[in-house]
Amino acid sequence: MAGEEQSAASIFDIKWQAGRVVLALVVMFAATVIVAPAAQAQTFSVLHNFSGGGDGATPYAGVTIGPGGVLYGTASGGGNHDAGVVFKLTDQGSSWTLSPLYEFTGGSDRAEPYGAVAIGPNGALYGTTIYGGAGYGTAFELRPPLTACKAILCYWGETVLHTFTGTSDGEYPDHVNLAFDQAGNIYGTTYDGGMYGDGTTFELTASGGGYTESIIHNFGSSGTDGDSPYSGVVLDTAGNVYGTTDEGGTGGAGTVYQLMPSRGDGWRMSWLTSTGRMGVARTAT
Repeated sequence: MAGEEQSAASIFDIKWQAGRVVLALVVMFAATVIVAPAAQAQTFSVLHNFSGGGDGATPYAGVTIGPGGVLYGTASGGGNHDAGVVFKLTDQGSSWTLSPLYEFTGGSDRAEPYGAVAIGPNGALYGTTIYGGAGYGTAFELRPPLTACKAILCYWGETVLHTFTGTSDGEYPDHVNLAFDQAGNIYGTTYDGGMYGDGTTFELTASGGGYTESIIHNFGSSGTDGDSPYSGVVLDTAGNVYGTTDEGGTGGAGTVYQLMPSRGDGWRMSWLTSTGRMGVARTAT
């Protein structure tokens, strides 16, 4: 009888211990459920309200994060000439301060930057405008002053790297984010113009103190490569170029494409068609 009571006690003890483990797990799970949402809570803050004056207006593109957490961006309008602004936002601890770096005049420096700026290997800013020159857009570079600026407003110096003519070199580099390869060459897109009138992917190569433009793909060369690439491109470490088109492709609703450098044979394009199959062809340049 005593043995049976001891066995029952042992069984009860085992069940009690197991119950404690289960209870502990339940408590831990409940705590996780309660704590997790709090850990994922986000705080929304307005860093700057554009006035349409010297700080710019209508910032279509996103911002680029630079060294020290400084944010760089563009406003397509505003400025003293209502032709757009390139700005930086600096965290002052309790607030952010916007400083215009350059105000487009609508003259020889062109106008209306719709895309974001890219930070080049040399620390300069690079971007595009959709108007200027012959009216078809530009690619530009902004460099800080050579000496320390003590003024409230310290404007950067602008250089036009290429003026698009609206012919074979493309036209309207719209919401374009420029990208760099490891050699420092610059890549981007125009959503119109080119050999077939459906846009281009271009490369700008430093040459003789300036830049030379080369078209690495003319869209509209086939029914599958797409047309109207509104946004810019990105590059991988192998130098392959990736981007999207707004229209065209086998489904008529746009494409995602890859351009691969082919030694001695220009560039080759691959695309994901609307049926989900991959296609490869030599690009028409």
